[in-house]
Amino acid sequence: MQSKVISRLVIIAAVSSGSGALAQVPVIDNATLTQAMQTASNTAQIMNTNQQILDTVNQTLQAVTGSRTTGSLSSIASGGGFSVSSVPDLSSILGGSSLSMGSLGSFGTTASQIINALNLVKTLTGAPNAATATDQAYTGAVNTSAVITASVAGAQAASTSRLNGFSSAAGQIGSAGDIKASIDQNSQLQTQTGQTINELIGSVNLTNAALNAQQQQDLAAQSKLSNMWSFDPNKATLVGH
Repeated sequence: MQSKVISRLVIIAAVSSGSGALAQVPVIDNATLTQAMQTASNTAQIMNTNQQILDTVNQTLQAVTGSRTTGSLSSIASGGGFSVSSVPDLSSILGGSSLSMGSLGSFGTTASQIINALNLVKTLTGAPNAATATDQAYTGAVNTSAVITASVAGAQAASTSRLNGFSSAAGQIGSAGDIKASIDQNSQLQTQTGQTINELIGSVNLTNAALNAQQQQDLAAQSKLSNMWSFDPNKATLVGH
């Protein structure tokens, strides 16, 4: 009898001990696990989106910064080497000063040949140098004519060169690789356009110089005519028997 009671106590103790051990086994919470996995997925998506934004910002920065080459656009207004700025000083030419055509290159040589072929007299009075107002006006007109002849030839060649340059530039529209390249190309075209307009202003000044030379000749002729009809007793010579 006593042995049966002891056996029962042992069995009860064993069962009690086993229940305590089972109570400490970890249990998986599916709801919590699902939420954690969703949070991790959202975090990964956010990091991926941030990386895409960073890449876009870097690409935008590269597109609007740095230097770009504009190639042939930088020489459109060069006019093949001729520029009105190389024309000799018109004010000194109109004053009868000597003329040097060296700065006009081959165009100056051509103009000199044309003027020399006309076999013009050196002065209207026959003097070796232009000392009188009439001779100075005449010399200024001859020199101005030579300069304009050379300038017209140079301007025609330059105009052809600029036409080809701007036509080539038109073909490059839309070919810029990014925003900065497009802006630089536009800026270069604006600069070349400004230089072309400046050449046009110089050509207009040549036209004004030609008109001025004509006016000087007219004034000199009127002055000479006035002197012819003026009586100066100190220059009068009596001729008679």
